[in-house]
Amino acid sequence: MPRRPEGCADAAHMFLTGGYKLARRARRALCALLLVGLAPAAHAFDAATCTTPAQSFADLENALSAEGWSVVEKQTKPVIEALAWIGMPQYFAGDSGGRSQAYVLDLKRAAAKGYFRKKDLTNAKTRILTRKAGRQTELLLVSWLKTSLMQIQVTCDFALSEASTAPLRTEHTALTYDKGYARIPTEYGADRTAMHHSQLVFLDRETLKSSLNINIPASAILSTSLSYPAKDHKP
Repeated sequence: MPRRPEGCADAAHMFLTGGYKLARRARRALCALLLVGLAPAAHAFDAATCTTPAQSFADLENALSAEGWSVVEKQTKPVIEALAWIGMPQYFAGDSGGRSQAYVLDLKRAAAKGYFRKKDLTNAKTRILTRKAGRQTELLLVSWLKTSLMQIQVTCDFALSEASTAPLRTEHTALTYDKGYARIPTEYGADRTAMHHSQLVFLDRETLKSSLNINIPASAILSTSLSYPAKDHKP
């Protein structure tokens, strides 16, 4: 008889991964993510749709639409700025290439404009989505790929509002901010069919605004990646 989930760590494991088995450390990290979805101030944020296998891109789109996400049609400065920030995980992890944060952000802004020129292919699709969370706007970049090995890979990059970030930030008050950001170590999980990892970075908007002399479009950046077999795969 299956063991009944006990406590936040197991609940988070089931809620965010669809039941895939993860290591204990990974379950604890996902527990913290679950708190964002449960807290009243979180505006119903959770990463479940991006970390649960969907058999088609249409299924993924429909699930995100049901959560209030809609497609961004127009290339605006706020959208480009948010896309630039969600493209910064490598920098946050220490891979700056010897360049300043301002320099890397400029490169990311230029790259962000390319997303609006992307066209759908049969096995590769990208969407830029947005929704309101309190008084702020959140952005989500979704990439979906079916590989030649019949694996589906889904990557979601969120630029989160303070309303979505606040409950999770409270859980990590002991984190040390360095140059305006605090990075949660990447957590990995896998079972026989699916692999998943997530990376979370908190942003100290006031510190970053002061050092860069720009408005910071997000309070946290969350990146998730999921890989699993396509439904029509014949082993």
